[in-house]
Amino acid sequence: MSVRVHLRLQSLDDFFRTPKVDPFSEWYEAYSDRPAIEYVEACVADDPGAEHVDLVVDLPRSAIQADTAHELSVGLRRYCDAHLITVQRDSRRNNVRGWLMLAITIVVVTFVVWLAHRLSTSPHEMLSVAAEGLSIAAWVLLWHPIEALVFNRWDYRLDRRVLQTIRDKSTIRIESLDIEGA
Repeated sequence: MSVRVHLRLQSLDDFFRTPKVDPFSEWYEAYSDRPAIEYVEACVADDPGAEHVDLVVDLPRSAIQADTAHELSVGLRRYCDAHLITVQRDSRRNNVRGWLMLAITIVVVTFVVWLAHRLSTSPHEMLSVAAEGLSIAAWVLLWHPIEALVFNRWDYRLDRRVLQTIRDKSTIRIESLDIEGA
């Protein structure tokens, strides 16, 4: 399955930098508030089955050189390679922190559950209510380590897949606009 992304840019620099265009300009597009590459990433991420990216970039004639498509291809590869390293590093850091949080949380949860059990056997009603609150709090404490170790992994995996798809399976086509850049 292929994702088709069609962009209209004033210059090739707008692909990797936020363009200087305001909503009053005819150049303003849905992706004008960020670098176009981020829009491409979002389009690929929106389609989990994407196996190919068909990228069409419309540029003013004056912004097109003989090697513009190749230049964009090289820049795209460098961008994806750099961001893949960042995603990998962030994923490892998240994993280490997740396991550390889980170890600490297990100790805290064990203590809180023990304390809640002790309070629940008390004849005082208020202590029983406190015991229920502590039991709930103990299990809530587990959420963050589980999020880090389970759910965040999916996000990192998606980020890697998106960047690898854009880097390795993109067809880039540069088309000329009849109008000149602003």
